[in-house]
This record gives sequence, structure tokens and C-alpha cells, in this order.
Amino acid sequence: MADPKRALPVAFPGAPGAYSHDAALRFFGDATPTLTCKTAAEAVAAVGAGRAGHAVIPVENTITGCFAGVAEALFDTEVGVIGEVVLPIRHCLLAAPGAALEDLSVVTSHPIALAQCRDWLANWGVATRPSADTAEAARALAKSKDAALGVIGSLSLADMYGLDVLAEGLSDRSDNRNRFLVVADAPAEAGEEARLRTAVLVGPVTTPRALKTLRIQLESLGARRARVPYLGSEDGTRYLVEFDHAEGAGGEIAAQACAALPHRCLGSWKPAVVNGNGARAARLSHP
Repeated sequence: MADPKRALPVAFPGAPGAYSHDAALRFFGDATPTLTCKTAAEAVAAVGAGRAGHAVIPVENTITGCFAGVAEALFDTEVGVIGEVVLPIRHCLLAAPGAALEDLSVVTSHPIALAQCRDWLANWGVATRPSADTAEAARALAKSKDAALGVIGSLSLADMYGLDVLAEGLSDRSDNRNRFLVVADAPAEAGEEARLRTAVLVGPVTTPRALKTLRIQLESLGARRARVPYLGSEDGTRYLVEFDHAEGAGGEIAAQACAALPHRCLGSWKPAVVNGNGARAARLSHP
């Protein structure tokens, strides 16, 4: 009998062609079925509800920092983290077919994408307008064919929505990258692959000193690159903590360091290796 999980898609926030979509395909392969969601929380909830086998959600950008809502999404659903993707962000300026650069008066995109090109846009002197998603902005432009409107998004959006590319490689910094977490319904089982990075949900925490103490405890137990706190909830009481460690030591370090705090270990995984402008993550067989 066929495994029913084989038909489950990978959930991601945004419309087809969004950077989260690109990250999902990079991790699982181009033939992977996907499920579009409005937010990271909705993508994670789809895994918890059994509507998706995995979710790929953005957690941080090298220019704009952490993405909002990730801590709440992970706290609200019983899931685990099994991997990550580091994706180079090479924004393009997209326009309706036949439009020229001088025709544009407004550029729209996700607020984070606009922020990553803030200096470039300011020097150009064009007006900006936020959109819920880069891919959604491209889809709306393809429908309206507005010659005065430009979109900042990925090169794949041009092919997907039949748009012209007026400029490539837009960013205020050359190291512009997004890191994504790959979420499953449970942490990965022990295997041959080295799992050198671990994440733990901690909270509610009522005193800032508890986090300082946690960092000291993690480092005393051999944790490296301890990020305490890393991602926090909007109410400032719940946090995602992340650290690197020797092979196989993540679970034990987390259990000892977090013993005095409410916590849940999200799992351990192999970090993506950054090469030049981007990174490659080992592809995983998707259920």
C-alpha cells in the first residue's frame, strides 16, 4: 500500500515564486509539490494539522535581521526543525512587458525586500509601496500590466508571470541572504548525518537575567555560537534559542542548560554551508 504521506506537500509563506518557494525547492528538489500559505504561522500550522509534510519558513536576513512571527508560529504548534536553507537574495526590478525604466513611478514589494534595497531606491528617487509578498506583487503586476509600476523580486518571478527584467542584483549589500528553517511534525531521528546545530523554545521567561544565565550555562556545557535570545515573541516572554555543538551533543546540552526553565527542544540538524554568495543544503526525501 502506498504511504499516504507521500502526497503531502511542502508548505511555505507567500505566492508561487516567492523566495520561500525557491528555498523549499532547493531543499527538497524541483519536483516537490508545494502548498502556499499567507504567513509562516499558517505554514507551520499546516504541518501540525497534517495538511503538509514539511514547511520552509524564513527566520533571518543578513541586512534586515529576524523575521517577525516565527517564535509564535513554533510555540503554537508541536513541530520540530530538521534542517535549514541559506538562500542568496538577488533582487530584480520587474516591469510589465514593454515598460522602460523611465516609465516607472512606483516600486512595490514586501517591506523587507524594499528595506534591503532602501539606499538604491532612495538614490533613484522612486516612490515605494509595500505589498504582502514579493510574488503576490508580481502576480498583481502581471494582471494589471501597469507600465508605471515596478516590482522587486526574484528572477524566477519574471518567467513565472511573464514580466520584463529591467535590472538584476539589486541590494544595498552584496552578502544579502535569507536563512530558512525546515519544519516537520517531529524532530529528526538520529542517523548518520552530523547534527551540529540545535534549537530550543524557552519560556515563558519573566526575568532577563534568566536568559543571561542560560547563555552562560550553554557555553559552559560546550555550546558554540549560542544565540540567547535569538527570536522572541511579541510579548517578550517566549524565545527561540539556537546554538552549535559537537556531533550528537545538542539534546544533552539543551536538557541540562534549560532544566530550570520551561522549554521544548525543536531538534538538531546539519547547518547549511555558505559558499560565496549562497549556500547549499542537502536535499531531503519529502514525504
